[in-house]
Amino acid sequence: MQIIDGNEIYSYIVSGAKNVIVNETNLNRINVFPVPDGDTGTNLSLTMNSILSQAQRRPQASVTMKSIADVAVDHAYGNSGVIFAQYLHGLSQSVGQRENLTSKEFVESLKTSAQYAFKSVANPKEGTILTVMREWATHLESHIEEDFAPLVEHSLSALKGAVQHTKDQLKVLRDHNVVDAGAMAFYYFVEGIAKFLKTRTLDNQEYTAAVLEEVAEIYASSDVGDYRYCTQYLVQTKNNPDALREKLGNYGDSLVIGSTDDHLNVHLHTNAPHEVMKLLLNEGPVTSHKVDDMYMQAHLIHEPVSKMVIVTDSIADLPQEFVDRHQIVVIPMNIIIDSVVYMDKVTMKQSDFYEHMDDYTLNPTSSMATQTTIERTFRQLLQHYDHILGIFVSSKMSGTYANLLRIVEPMRTEGKRIEILDSKVNSIAEGLLVHEAAILKDQGVPFEEIVKTIREKVEKARIYVSVKDLKYMLKGGRVSKTTGFILSKLKLQPVISIDPQGKGEIFAKSLTQKSALKSILKTIKNDLKKQGIDKYALVY
Repeated sequence: MQIIDGNEIYSYIVSGAKNVIVNETNLNRINVFPVPDGDTGTNLSLTMNSILSQAQRRPQASVTMKSIADVAVDHAYGNSGVIFAQYLHGLSQSVGQRENLTSKEFVESLKTSAQYAFKSVANPKEGTILTVMREWATHLESHIEEDFAPLVEHSLSALKGAVQHTKDQLKVLRDHNVVDAGAMAFYYFVEGIAKFLKTRTLDNQEYTAAVLEEVAEIYASSDVGDYRYCTQYLVQTKNNPDALREKLGNYGDSLVIGSTDDHLNVHLHTNAPHEVMKLLLNEGPVTSHKVDDMYMQAHLIHEPVSKMVIVTDSIADLPQEFVDRHQIVVIPMNIIIDSVVYMDKVTMKQSDFYEHMDDYTLNPTSSMATQTTIERTFRQLLQHYDHILGIFVSSKMSGTYANLLRIVEPMRTEGKRIEILDSKVNSIAEGLLVHEAAILKDQGVPFEEIVKTIREKVEKARIYVSVKDLKYMLKGGRVSKTTGFILSKLKLQPVISIDPQGKGEIFAKSLTQKSALKSILKTIKNDLKKQGIDKYALVY
């Protein structure tokens, strides 16, 4: 009788994870449910990579499975990722405190895993990853053998049949003649387990993607339904997830709640990620969260306006209508308020920020997007675009530019061009550079010429800001205490600008805000006379 211990379980999960990861692109290509945003493969790949890098292998089955499950729940991405994480959590719960299991006991635990996954979804549907999880466990239970290896090998054909059947169970899959991407991912996962049981090795060379011709190419609609954003929140709480489901019911759909002993991983499609954030903060600390713009993802994949895409950050202050029309990818900066991290303009709206500015205990600060966010964004874009132009906030004001250069360097491949530019400005001045690039792109100007033009425009971009109250600039360190003290004592109103190197500077000082505005207008008139002004924008 085979005994399955922690080392063996670790190898099963890792082998399955590796087989999912190599099929990332295949899974993205067939992703139409619940929305056609083309990221199921990427989300599951990120989830699985977290397990590979952080889960601990131990001899005891209980310790190994708890480590795997905790990492999965804490680092799950997307609808399928959260469901998969809850599947692993269910396996951990079923293993309990046991150090090892027989094949029969392990199969019983896999059945419990499928039940946990089902319970995590507010409105479970047949024809998805949930169905094939249950069908696999049922097949294993009805064909139980003492040795786990032949049992898994023999189950693959039945599992593949269950995956193929998903296209008959969901209309959207039938319409596109494609199987469910999450269900296909689960097949790849089990296939990975079978590979290990056959070879007894976790060598990366053993894992290769399915031949692309075997995966149907689909041309899905860019209609993502009633809700624009795919959101996830990791909440530190021991509150009942069932009660939370009721509270979140009116905020959107595709609700999935994964759980551990002290965390909930909430997945929801919604139009109000900032309102969901407020609600969840009442449940407990939100230790991390992510928000994907499904509308933009679907249009970038299924209705691209060009083989070139422009990427910028939320500091650029671009109107949403312009962003949508020109398919500009905006990476939100992080805003830290009273030890809570928010996504700029997404889970923290400007109106809320300014309304409560004087109520915050600690001075709000900002930080660049995480490496995972940047990697995920560029990986998805490189699957569909030949040219990527990034225009980002001044490198003298943020580490975003330097961080991007470092992160995207390993992503450069033959036939793909990535250019990351330092705007040397911020706010709407940065936005005007993005605007110029978008117009040139729409005119069909070659990529190299667009890059050259924007580099030249960077040297000419200017921004002038009339500051009514220095209090917040002093708190944020944008103005030195000495300078702030002098300006305050003399009751001077500064005009803030950015020097040619991209560093903030006090451009002018006036006695009143009215005279500060006059100073700005005088400078603009001089610029207009000397060299002309191509474009301008006003932010207030």
